[in-house]
Amino acid sequence: MKSKMMKRILLLAAIILPYFAQAQCEGWNWPEDRAKAEEKNVLYTDALRNDNFKAAKAPHQWLLKNAPNLNTSIYINGEKIYKGLIDETKDQAQKDIYIDSLMLIYDMRMQHCNEKADVMARKAYSAYRYNVKKKGELANVLELFDQAYELGGENVDYYMHVPYMSVVVYNKKYLDNLSDIEILNRYDKIMETVDNQIQKGGKYVDKLTDYRGKIDGLLVSVIDVDCDFVRENLAPKFKESPDDLKLAKKIFAFMLNGKCTDDPLWLEAGRVIQEKEPSYGLAKNLGLKFKASGDNQKAVSYFEMALGLTEDPSQKAEMYIQMGAVKGGAGARAMYRKALSVDPTSKDAYTAIGNLYFNSFNTCKGEKDIVKDRAVFLIAYDMFQKAGNTRAMQSAKEQFPSTEEIFTYNYTKGNQITVDCWINETTTIRSRD
Repeated sequence: MKSKMMKRILLLAAIILPYFAQAQCEGWNWPEDRAKAEEKNVLYTDALRNDNFKAAKAPHQWLLKNAPNLNTSIYINGEKIYKGLIDETKDQAQKDIYIDSLMLIYDMRMQHCNEKADVMARKAYSAYRYNVKKKGELANVLELFDQAYELGGENVDYYMHVPYMSVVVYNKKYLDNLSDIEILNRYDKIMETVDNQIQKGGKYVDKLTDYRGKIDGLLVSVIDVDCDFVRENLAPKFKESPDDLKLAKKIFAFMLNGKCTDDPLWLEAGRVIQEKEPSYGLAKNLGLKFKASGDNQKAVSYFEMALGLTEDPSQKAEMYIQMGAVKGGAGARAMYRKALSVDPTSKDAYTAIGNLYFNSFNTCKGEKDIVKDRAVFLIAYDMFQKAGNTRAMQSAKEQFPSTEEIFTYNYTKGNQITVDCWINETTTIRSRD
């Protein structure tokens, strides 16, 4: 045991001796003994080319000690050498020595070649790969991911996100060294990066979208993020900082997931998000919530806001339809017609007008002429027909006047009839039988 420990110490010392030297790795910076350095470079690269990692180790170590700023390639290849040694070694103690050496390769590359962000990310990921199952290493692995995200920002590689959240979870489960808020802060950092990368597009969008669900799953495996949790832990902070966009997003998402969107806190969080990052979808949903609560004024204001945030005809039509539903009567029809003006194919708009006419019977009937009174169902049918809504057509047809009523009131099937009241449109006389 002592022999193995001494071997490990000597190996680490051999690598770390030149660690504090400041230099760059651009080009080839040959040391004074260039001939020997060239010989070592050929020896280790030849061995590496043949996957002979053990043979590559000694000449490579000589270069690390005597020419640490020779070229970036000695660190790129050093990573390959030690990963190869780790993978082919069965003895765990020896494997741990190689893992430590790999970590120092990353450190030396950052120190000598001034490559911080990318190399720190590689170090964190390798630490995750080799040390995440070691309880004594978990805190260190977490710290490496923290540093990687601090240095890399939005440019952190996509494959880092799930491992980072996994490390957070392992630290909580096995060390219990993180508070719920500390976990949430890291979760928020990861998800913000994921969202930004999705918005940028690229070939990894599908993977990133899938990762969002996995990261959410990891979070709820250690925190019961229900609505009570949000009210207890996040609401007080939001009260102190009501314009905090990140906090608003967190509250909004958690309460949406917890299905407590009737809570005023959810609406207030949504308002902050919409104010700072306006979007059609959020404006629409806020409008729908206010509509459901009976606050028609706010509902219409958000529907109007949504209108200005989209150029999609179907989306514009949907907002006009929603505003029509709030207004009712002739005002509603005006909105539904606006919907048709931006999207002439809108079946929902035709159905909405049809429903408006269908439900106007009690308001418009004069109770003197049953055919004229029931003409609202005739014109409602026309609208449902344009919408292709066969079920609604059948309901309207059942309310048509009968053949006997048409004859009694001196009308003729197939003739035109004007629907009075606020509708003031013409349709064709038909019977239900």
